[in-house]
Amino acid sequence: MEWVDLRKYGPELEPPDAGLLAYACGMVHWHSRNRFCGCCGKKMLSELGGHSLKCISHSCTSSIYPRLDPAIIGLVTFGDYVLLGRQARWEQGRYSLLAGFVEVGETFELALAREVKEECGVDIDGKSVRYAGSQPWPFPSSLMVGFTAKACSSDCSSMNREHLEKCEISGKENVPTVAGHNSLPTITVDTDELEDARWIHKDFLRTVLSAKKLPHGTTFTVPGRHAIARILMESWISSSRTPTWAGNDIPTVEIDEGVFKYVLFLLKDGKGNQKLVVRGSCSLPFHADILEQTHKQVRHVGLQVEPRGGGRIEHNFKQQSIHVYGFSQAYGQADHTLTSVILKQWLPLHQISVSWEGY
Repeated sequence: MEWVDLRKYGPELEPPDAGLLAYACGMVHWHSRNRFCGCCGKKMLSELGGHSLKCISHSCTSSIYPRLDPAIIGLVTFGDYVLLGRQARWEQGRYSLLAGFVEVGETFELALAREVKEECGVDIDGKSVRYAGSQPWPFPSSLMVGFTAKACSSDCSSMNREHLEKCEISGKENVPTVAGHNSLPTITVDTDELEDARWIHKDFLRTVLSAKKLPHGTTFTVPGRHAIARILMESWISSSRTPTWAGNDIPTVEIDEGVFKYVLFLLKDGKGNQKLVVRGSCSLPFHADILEQTHKQVRHVGLQVEPRGGGRIEHNFKQQSIHVYGFSQAYGQADHTLTSVILKQWLPLHQISVSWEGY
């Protein structure tokens, strides 16, 4: 047996136990911080089973009661992406929603807008803010109030609009599209508040929440199952599910480490469902070999494979860097910008660069 931090283990407990411990933790802290009267300095006497403290001085008789400091936490989205951040004191790879205390004179909605702007430099659409739930947070005496909101675009230039149009796959209604990562609102991290902040794609977050293996053993975690941050994430994921089809079980990205050739493929079935995937391997020296292997991978589920060009990838996992370049003599040059967007969705902690030179 050992004493542990409730902040770390509380979200893993069942709700009744977590609630009881949160209650006890908050009351213990309140008593320890209010042993003496704030008016006259005399000792405080516990009353009402500990729910009230009264000054022992007959000339003062001041009484106080437990109070709460409200804080907000927000699920801020932009299309298929959600804004997540991390503090330096957290364990490696841990990310969560942005949160902060409500200041004097603020509404919850204004506090959310201010915190997101201060910590990440991202503006939110005030009309999109919606209440989503609350949770006690006795560290030391807070109530976490959860909201959802949509971010405003920081760049609506024609270049980004053209890129978004170029990234879309034509097909039947509800076919998944690939949104250009360059169109996301720019993040400017306040390093006094956060160590890092990222736009995370819903498919990557869905994989994290389901505890499935991430590409190359990437370390990326979120709060426990009973934490309001995770509840908000799961609610968003469940409300934005893609149509059920065989392509959902096919990994979007399968690449090696090192330098190798890659191919951008379009997978599709006979019902109009389709998705883009990236494949590359050091063990496959030719682009045609990658096509043959991909055919074998999806043939059993009845999917067709269409090459959309190729090139080369230089991948250094330890340095978390990827460079996409070159072309394929067999299938032509892939849209490396589109490839980088797909790679960023599944390797969100990597720095990805693109060039159109080389072979």
